[in-house]
Amino acid sequence: MAADKDLYEILGVPKQASTDEIKKAYRKLALKFHPDKNPDDKQAEESFKEAAMAYEILSDEKQRAEYDQRGQRAYRDAHADQFEYGDFSVEDILGRHPDFFESLFGRQFHAQRTPQQRGHDVEASVEIDLRTAAFGGKVELGLSGGSVCTACGGRGVQSGAPPCATCHGTGSVTQQAPDRGQFFSVTSACPDCGGAGVEPGAICRECAGTGVKEGTRRLTVTVPEGTSDGDRLRLRGLGAPGIRRGPAGDLLLLIHIQPDPFFRREGNDVHSDLDVPAPLAVLGGKATARTLKGSAEVTIPPGTSTGAKLRLRGQGINGGNQIVHVLVTVPGKPSEEQQRLYGELAKLS
Repeated sequence: MAADKDLYEILGVPKQASTDEIKKAYRKLALKFHPDKNPDDKQAEESFKEAAMAYEILSDEKQRAEYDQRGQRAYRDAHADQFEYGDFSVEDILGRHPDFFESLFGRQFHAQRTPQQRGHDVEASVEIDLRTAAFGGKVELGLSGGSVCTACGGRGVQSGAPPCATCHGTGSVTQQAPDRGQFFSVTSACPDCGGAGVEPGAICRECAGTGVKEGTRRLTVTVPEGTSDGDRLRLRGLGAPGIRRGPAGDLLLLIHIQPDPFFRREGNDVHSDLDVPAPLAVLGGKATARTLKGSAEVTIPPGTSTGAKLRLRGQGINGGNQIVHVLVTVPGKPSEEQQRLYGELAKLS
């Protein structure tokens, strides 16, 4: 969603807009396109989600700076999950910005509108090798903090429980909510059953009505290409599960890159050493250097000495280069023939 739309254009603000201006623009759009104010209007709901996505990125100083620096397409490729708001429900978005929507509609409205609780964010760290950091890849994690209860499917209520008498099993009620002196219809969760749609008290025994069971869960995450040591990835919806089918929190994953036995990274460039036999260094020729992608042929100019640097363009990270440092080697135990030839060479020097 919003794949070709600029986030500033979505909110209708210039790129130099202040944080307050961004928040004000989002408030205006949230009021205009709120699904309760536009029932059965898919376009309004889509605009509501687009505005929420734009606000979530641009209201965060770090994400906004990265978006401005990388450019729209590059940022979108690196953070594809943030451009998939179409997969989130309106309740998910309300749960992501509880204080904001409480300021719009009041504490009572927010409490009724979101009876579920958003799962908390989870912080974790992972070690990856240099090649995974360079080219991206999948990493498996084991996280504590629970998972959705399989007995009740996260609802927190027993299977087959009788329907709630207040909402007749729908889980929602309709009421009037003010909007600057006017009223519009608001569909919110039933205050008696909390949106479960069943008689109060019929809670799931496995999870005590929370919809979440404690334990360890395993998941696979994707590390983007060009990740650096110390980067912190926000993986939306991979944190702790929400209470009673509330939206899950986010996973904040700190990246540590293991030292590589062959390469040293400096920005997007990588450095490596290459042993070059003395005759090849003197006469020049071809040698094979190890690269992140495998190997590449390098040209050794005649008269190359230890410390010389050879550049392999495009063999680094994200279009960076590989710098090959030459180490001229001599035989540790030269044979008689080698000694004779080196002796003759010494006479000519």
